[in-house]
Amino acid sequence: MVECSMKSNRYSQFSLHFFKKILREDDEKNLLMEKANIGMPYEEYQSLVYMNTLMVSIVVTILSITLHLLIPGFPWILIPILIGAAAGVTWLIHWYYPVYEVKRRANSIERFLPYSINFISTMAETGISPAEIFRTLAKTDIYGEIQNEAKKITKEIDVMGVDAITALKHGLERTPSKKFKAFLQGLIGTIQTGSSLGAFLSSSVERYMREDLLARKKNLEFLGLIAELFVMAVIAFPLFLVIIISIM
Repeated sequence: MVECSMKSNRYSQFSLHFFKKILREDDEKNLLMEKANIGMPYEEYQSLVYMNTLMVSIVVTILSITLHLLIPGFPWILIPILIGAAAGVTWLIHWYYPVYEVKRRANSIERFLPYSINFISTMAETGISPAEIFRTLAKTDIYGEIQNEAKKITKEIDVMGVDAITALKHGLERTPSKKFKAFLQGLIGTIQTGSSLGAFLSSSVERYMREDLLARKKNLEFLGLIAELFVMAVIAFPLFLVIIISIM
């Protein structure tokens, strides 16, 4: 079963029914929901944003009025400011959440991509079909969000009766990772043209491993720079300051 970051529930369905007349369909936003692995259509998520913002506004209104009555001198002008600020923050958090999830999932996929492709390459060498490879990958929980991507592909093949090529095409359309999308495009092209799957996977492993190594080196260099700045700020600068003061 695909693990979604947020699923449809009674509350979200009630929100959808409550705000149904003002909602609109948006295929682009629905794709964003899929990339973020949010288990509800955009209209339902949109209604959830409206409902949560409304609930927060009501709660803050009640609290603000209570504070005004309990605390002498509590200014009325703060009440609309607090309500507006609370509603605005709630709105922004909800609208940014799918974008955050897309970025988080993309980073997770690309972090484990070289190792998952190595896993796929090893299985392909034994003559296992692409569909069976992704079934196995969907059961392997050491490759982060790649497992969820494999689960979606496997679900289309096993439950919906879609062929492997079509399922892979759908997978590359909804993945948040550009690198994984490029890999799936290459995999589909290799299968369709009848080229050597082993050669493609071996070259992919080598390329992505090399890119991963370069990325790690850059991160280490950046951490080294941060460490040097820390030493200068915490150790060298105070010593320099002491010397200057002693000379004066």
